[in-house]
Amino acid sequence: MDFQNKVVLISGATGGMGAAIARRLITEHCKLALVARREDQLKALSQEIQQKHGECIYKTCDVKQKQDIADAVEYAAKQYGRIDVAILTAGVLVPNPIETFDSSIIKDSIDINFMGTVYFIEHLFPVMKKQKSGTIAAVSTLPDKRGVPGWGAYGASKAALSWLMESLRAEAKQKYNINIITIKPGSVQTPMIKDFPRRGAISAEKAAGYIVTGIKKEKKVIQFPFIQVVMTRLTDQFPNSVYDSIPIELQKMEGYPQVKEK
Repeated sequence: MDFQNKVVLISGATGGMGAAIARRLITEHCKLALVARREDQLKALSQEIQQKHGECIYKTCDVKQKQDIADAVEYAAKQYGRIDVAILTAGVLVPNPIETFDSSIIKDSIDINFMGTVYFIEHLFPVMKKQKSGTIAAVSTLPDKRGVPGWGAYGASKAALSWLMESLRAEAKQKYNINIITIKPGSVQTPMIKDFPRRGAISAEKAAGYIVTGIKKEKKVIQFPFIQVVMTRLTDQFPNSVYDSIPIELQKMEGYPQVKEK
């Protein structure tokens, strides 16, 4: 797929990967529609792109609010006449320690990481069905097969997203010529993990390169970086007894909050 002259909507556009993707696409000569919660950052990024001779519009949007998403998709479609590609990066990473198990953390993660994407798909499908073409690429996570101690809220929301995207992929392509792409990053240096350092984390700019290249190649699943992909998929094959014997602190990784029993 060639990005030139395509209309590309990016959610979570002011975040690490979202902003990096927007900047990366300047050289692809496409038309950008940026969507995020923070208007000041959206405006600044839009101006930066326009100063580099990129075409860009923006719309504030809280992905927990279905109407915000409906308005954002409608705005982009009206301004440009179509939406060719949607890259959905908005998400949160919040620990949920077993000591203070809290259903509200899980609900919030599901609302943002999963339902936010569901709402976008719901409103993008009519636009793309009418066009008889389109691409929806959504960010899940590389470790989406097995639960990780302390990160159940995040993992559950992303595993649900991976399942949903796979369930839609063949039918969307065969019936409507809509490409469904699941993006599965490993550790990426973004504000989301600033309190949870990850060894081997790659830059948001490098991640953006993988994502843009993968969409160009119309990959069904984009997963990176290579070493983390290999290690994660190897771990997926561990018997339960072996997996459960891995030290909990090692699985939670650095920066995990120490909490007292509820």
